[in-house]
Amino acid sequence: MEEYDVSTKIKFPAVRIFFLLMILLSAMTTIYAKPFDSKTDGSGVFVGEVGCYGEHEIQPQFLVQFRDKLQENLQIKQKDKTIHLVGGTDWITETGDVAERELLTHIHMDAIVYAPLFQKDLANAKTIHYAENVFGEDYFWNETKLEARRAMAKKPYRISPAMTDAAKDIGLKHKADYLLFCNVVEVDAELANSIFNSKPSSEEERAKHIKVDSNYYLIDVKTGFVYEGHIFLEKTARLQELFGTYGKAMNVETLLQAVFDKQAKKIVKDVFDNGKKALEKHE
Repeated sequence: MEEYDVSTKIKFPAVRIFFLLMILLSAMTTIYAKPFDSKTDGSGVFVGEVGCYGEHEIQPQFLVQFRDKLQENLQIKQKDKTIHLVGGTDWITETGDVAERELLTHIHMDAIVYAPLFQKDLANAKTIHYAENVFGEDYFWNETKLEARRAMAKKPYRISPAMTDAAKDIGLKHKADYLLFCNVVEVDAELANSIFNSKPSSEEERAKHIKVDSNYYLIDVKTGFVYEGHIFLEKTARLQELFGTYGKAMNVETLLQAVFDKQAKKIVKDVFDNGKKALEKHE
């Protein structure tokens, strides 16, 4: 009769269970890994704030959706190893160091009001007050100065010395080479069943016309130089592909997310194809 090796029959399942546990642990580590962990290739990028400083306040859920799409596309960008995200997700969850969040807001507003494309008449009251404190109220009535400012579009510019120091300190704290900010100036939708521009009141509402207007800023923490970009998307020939992909009957929520994703892709591409290179010339 063939001998029955009890030890072998017991050990083999134990080994299998051990390896299964190791695989499960590895999978759980991957699932719960933070999006900014273990990335050291390329330049460190800290996302400071995604907010709205436009004349009309944007509903919070729209900003959250835009932030999510920007984060997704930044994580995709990490794969080419030219950048890596640093810091945490405080800019998404609005948690963490309150003083630092307030400082990031001031840096963002500094980048906005010093920018060549800044338009006072399209800003909210807080930003207008900030700009007038920096430049004086008369500055924005001087067309010669405003024209000279606009001529600097797409060229790096400096923020204030105080905010340059603040950006440098945040960069040192988070091991960041660059701070990235986005100002979603306006989100507007005209519903298919209405002749008036209005905010979507129901996820089932269909959009007839939609536009998203955003400015974005990449700050070199070493120099305080800023690259400013602007992107405007609406229902034009450029947007028809979205209707072709998602269908003309898609609701406002779905269409907005599609536009946000398209804007986020363009922002990430411009910032790191053009903006980063422009800032490197000033180092």
